[in-house]
Amino acid sequence: MAYFLPSAFAAAILGFLAVSDPRVLEVSAGMGSASAAKWLGDHYNRYENKKVYDPEEALNWFKRAADLGNVDALYEIGDLHFRALVKGHTYKTAFEYYRRAADAGHLGGMHQTAILGEVGLGTDKNLRAAERWYKKAIELGNTSTEFNLALLYFQNPEEFSADKVSDAVTKLQDHAKRGDLSSIFALANAYVNGAVLAKDVERGLAMYKEYAEKEPYFGHAVLGELYLSGAVVKPDYQKALNHFRKSIDSGNQGSYYSLAEMHEFGLGVEQDYSKAAQYYGKSIDAKSFGGLTNLGILYRDGKGVERDYEEAIRLFKRAEELEIRGGSANLGWMQLQGLGTPKDASKGLAMIEAAAEEEDAYGAYYFAQFLEEGVIVAQDLDRARELYRIAGDRGNYPAKQALKRLEKAQKTCGSPTKEKAGRRCPAFPYQ
Repeated sequence: MAYFLPSAFAAAILGFLAVSDPRVLEVSAGMGSASAAKWLGDHYNRYENKKVYDPEEALNWFKRAADLGNVDALYEIGDLHFRALVKGHTYKTAFEYYRRAADAGHLGGMHQTAILGEVGLGTDKNLRAAERWYKKAIELGNTSTEFNLALLYFQNPEEFSADKVSDAVTKLQDHAKRGDLSSIFALANAYVNGAVLAKDVERGLAMYKEYAEKEPYFGHAVLGELYLSGAVVKPDYQKALNHFRKSIDSGNQGSYYSLAEMHEFGLGVEQDYSKAAQYYGKSIDAKSFGGLTNLGILYRDGKGVERDYEEAIRLFKRAEELEIRGGSANLGWMQLQGLGTPKDASKGLAMIEAAAEEEDAYGAYYFAQFLEEGVIVAQDLDRARELYRIAGDRGNYPAKQALKRLEKAQKTCGSPTKEKAGRRCPAFPYQ
């Protein structure tokens, strides 16, 4: 006599077996059971169970499940890459799997596809596509996505109709009155930057501080960046330092990146390349990958660490794979100079120029130096100033200093010819 179990009951049994004896499920998965393979992926993906937690093994089983048609497994693969839990992780791969899950009707996949498309992470930035995916997820019952859609309209008023933006403002203000932290943060950002709402820096700072009291992990990091950059408030390195330390104390190891920058460039602290390298390393360990480029430069220049071109190139390549700023530009620099790799000035220059055209902070800074000096490329001081400004606005501190120096020189020398610049306004030596 044959017995057939209801699907829900069968799934419950699979769940029990996944915890008690995964070997049984391995046999089932080997026979083509997508559910068994998915359960095995979940089994090895349980972080709280340190005895079995193995993201790489989880990835293998999720891939098996996905190949067998399990849509949830597609989402999980995307998530492992997005959260940088597996070797060779990239945002591009995360987006690919999220998108495949979304196309198959997975609500979480739709939500994540919209988010990555909104910010241009792992894919080209596409606000209209993000809007479509948010709306589709909402239509299929994921009401929590409504907030993300409101934020999309609120943060991009130039891209959407006035009615959509106005409705979004009303929703966020209502949520903020009820204590919703995400709404408080969004409104604070709008007041500080004068986007959508009339600029009111003091009110914005007050709201940021309200946010940080309840969400110190991220809130203090944001306040630290405000006081460090000086873009909207007067720079105050001591306040920045205090906020970053509070963020770290609350568990945000990613804030070590900002501490590293302060020590690398001597901003409010004594310049210390060794500490900078140490802190960049900690931020990378915490999956704050912006530090890859900065640490690579320290290895390239032998500052705070022993000079190691091979390690520098490894870090730059990893940054490039993750589409982190500066990865490609710095690989181009190594190629241009022949550092740790065969010299190819033409290829290296092309890589740097391409990065500059994309307004990458490092590409813009390096190419501005070439334009200022007028040796590798024809001198163009106006374009150099423009690129220094772009790089500085994106947080490149040497570019900020170079812009000040160049503008000061121009006040003294006017608009010099190349020959005159060489005599009276010598170009700043590039690193």
